[in-house]
Amino acid sequence: MSHKVYLIPGLGADSRMFKFQNDLGENHIPLDWIPHERSDTMASYAKRFSRLIDTSEPFSLLGVSMGGILAIELNKILKPEKVILVSSIKNKGERPMSSKIAKALSLYPLISGYAFKMIAYFTVTFFGLMQKDHSDLFKTMLRESDSSFMRWALIKVITWDSTETFDNVVHIHGDKDLVFPMKNFDNIIKVRGGNHFMIANRYAEVNAHIQEALG
Repeated sequence: MSHKVYLIPGLGADSRMFKFQNDLGENHIPLDWIPHERSDTMASYAKRFSRLIDTSEPFSLLGVSMGGILAIELNKILKPEKVILVSSIKNKGERPMSSKIAKALSLYPLISGYAFKMIAYFTVTFFGLMQKDHSDLFKTMLRESDSSFMRWALIKVITWDSTETFDNVVHIHGDKDLVFPMKNFDNIIKVRGGNHFMIANRYAEVNAHIQEALG
């Protein structure tokens, strides 16, 4: 049986994010976000999302950014061989200071998904999208993303309180990532010069790390 790898995109993105992982093989399966319910916690969302994954044979998970947080939650209820995080965080201690402040001051209820989409749309260089084809892809995915889901997901990232550690997690991260600065990170595979969208603009190097992690 083939070892399937399920790919979970970042917030504001979808399965198209993984166009640069096509050369990893057909056993790498990009997934899309499912609709959320207003009462969803990360755990309850992960439970429903897990139905997309065939657990009858060996599998691994790969998550980018918010997708990595979901992959950690899925790791708590499923039994993947490996969980690979790209441009993401492993636990609440790795959240950026801005998220910690927003939670401490209870500012997160003021979040607007639509406003976040517009800010991200007009500041694509913040994510490291310097090439036109990368920024065009990112803008298209942002335009078509659900503002309500965006707001829900941003709040869940800010309030994520996971502290567990797992031996099967491999963390690939760029030292120029401005969304999740890596100064408080440990046990990572560092991509020098890599930014938050390195799954696309540094795909050859990132793909090599993914293949190595999967053995």
